[in-house]
Amino acid sequence: MHLNLSKNIFILLLLLVLSPSIFADNQQQKIKKKIEQAASSLNTAKNKSNKLRHQVNILEKKLSDISKDLYTTEKKMEKLEKRLGKTSYEKQQLLESISQQKEALAQQMQALYTSGEQSHLRLLLKQDDPSDIGRTIKYFEYLNRSRLKKINAIRSSLDKVQKMEKQMTVDRTKLKTLNTKLISQKRNLKKILKKREKSLKLAKKQVASKASRLKKLKAQEARLQQVISGLIAKEKKVAKEANKVTKKQIASHKTVKKVPTSKGKEIKQSRFISSRPFSSLRGRLSWPVRGRILHKYGSKRNDKQRWKGVVISAPGGRKVRAVARGKVEFSGRLNGYGYLIIIRHDKNYRSLYAYNRSIYKKTGQIVNAGEVIAAVGNSGGQEKNALYFEIRKGTRLQNPSRWCK
Repeated sequence: MHLNLSKNIFILLLLLVLSPSIFADNQQQKIKKKIEQAASSLNTAKNKSNKLRHQVNILEKKLSDISKDLYTTEKKMEKLEKRLGKTSYEKQQLLESISQQKEALAQQMQALYTSGEQSHLRLLLKQDDPSDIGRTIKYFEYLNRSRLKKINAIRSSLDKVQKMEKQMTVDRTKLKTLNTKLISQKRNLKKILKKREKSLKLAKKQVASKASRLKKLKAQEARLQQVISGLIAKEKKVAKEANKVTKKQIASHKTVKKVPTSKGKEIKQSRFISSRPFSSLRGRLSWPVRGRILHKYGSKRNDKQRWKGVVISAPGGRKVRAVARGKVEFSGRLNGYGYLIIIRHDKNYRSLYAYNRSIYKKTGQIVNAGEVIAAVGNSGGQEKNALYFEIRKGTRLQNPSRWCK
């Protein structure tokens, strides 16, 4: 009996020694399970966020396409309205000309009537000098020719008026069709804008913390800097090649229009030359869009960042214009900046226009000051309609407020 009691005490002591270890293992298992659940939940949230962002990008692409169509339709309507105005003016001028021609013909007919219907016969019966009779007959021939010419001119003018009226009817029908199309496009635009706003709100809820948002913004700025650096490097390469060509031209005293590459192909020398230095336009440029400055250059963006350009609040779809003559170096989508257009001016100056709903110019195109290049939007995941605008000299940032008035 004493032996059994000792055995039981030993087992009890063993259990007391081992129980903290067993308890710790259970707790560890529970914590591990919670971590796995949290990780799974985080991955689900990330996937959902990525899907929503992808959905926002697709909707922004649709908005861009519709906005381009709207711009094209408006341009066609403007062209038709101008043509209608011109045709209407020409028609009025023709009608006035016809009225004058008819009046002149009526006067001629009146003169012919007063001279008598048997003019030729009366001349012969009067037995006047044959030379006088010949001259008079010749005069009447001239009158008849002139009368016939006037009649033909009136007919021709009337035909022109008829053709103009037909063309005007066709143009008015086209204008009506385009107007219907424009109304439909605007309706579709509103629907997609609502969808995009809904998707963006859901995507914003999935944003984890300030740290991750800051990291994202820094990555976006780095991507833009990479694009700018790439453009500068490309420009230097082109300038270097152009310098080599110039030296060869001086050496050979020949004007070379095309330069053969190492592979035997030919590349065209199409260098943009501004009529006026960009540096001379400081303080004289017009703002790219009419609106209210939402964020000033250098103002605080968050705890670690400041705005490198200005954000101009304006209604969605408002026309964005180039601040100066230049060449489009970049035209496309960039994460965080949405639909972006970069224009290179002379002296290594560049102007950037971001957050656009749509861009109307392609890379390589030359644009003039004041020319429409884009439409205000909120692409790149922005909440409000606005234009992000920068001016740079090389990689150095400039304060746009010192350049625009």
